[in-house]
Amino acid sequence: MSCNPERVTAYVDGALDAAHCPELEAHLASCPDCRAQAEAERELRARLKALPPPTPGPELEARVRASLHPRRRKASWLLPLAAGLVALLLWARGATPFVAWELSRDHDHCFGKRRLPAEVWSSDPIHVAQWLAGHGTSVPAIPDAAGGLELVGARYCVLLDRRVAHLYYSNGERHLSLFLVPGPVRDLSREMRPRGNYVRLLRVGGTNVGIVSEEEDNVEAFKRSLSSTIAWDLAMVDRPAP
Repeated sequence: MSCNPERVTAYVDGALDAAHCPELEAHLASCPDCRAQAEAERELRARLKALPPPTPGPELEARVRASLHPRRRKASWLLPLAAGLVALLLWARGATPFVAWELSRDHDHCFGKRRLPAEVWSSDPIHVAQWLAGHGTSVPAIPDAAGGLELVGARYCVLLDRRVAHLYYSNGERHLSLFLVPGPVRDLSREMRPRGNYVRLLRVGGTNVGIVSEEEDNVEAFKRSLSSTIAWDLAMVDRPAP
């Protein structure tokens, strides 16, 4: 079989059909990339389990309890709902390793072997900004290049329940992703390497920004470029209309 990141994730989660497990296990034994992905995902899950359990606010708890009326809901709904709530709470609370992992995985999907194409291809910052504005994201200024990497396009990616603006930078051989991250992110000072990528999260112009690349030099060059751009006042993704 060929590399299939989604199937590897399902296998690690224990959600892969038993009939397909032998084939995937044989592939993992012969594919260093997929084997590294599986090991990294197991490590992440172990770290997430070690996090202190999130405490939902009274409002959220009341809504969840109301939606689980015992006379109208079947027990089969509880497990997926609980899993979804845990993921949403980790994102909502800004659990840094979880956010970094999601951004790194999306970077791999967009620039990896299975290349997820941009929705708008352009090296013109004004054109890309206009496209993003037409989809509800106001971006007053977009960096056109940094560290030898140039803007090539953008797309929206769905991470859990959020639409995240994703800007592509590349020079043909090296790649970098710039994400506009909605919601809180704690501990922005940390540098992480989920899935083998370098990830930095920082606050720029009131917005949380995620920078992801395979090479640390790319990330640091882009971080310096963003930090020196005084007027980079980005609006939040999906800002509601006045």
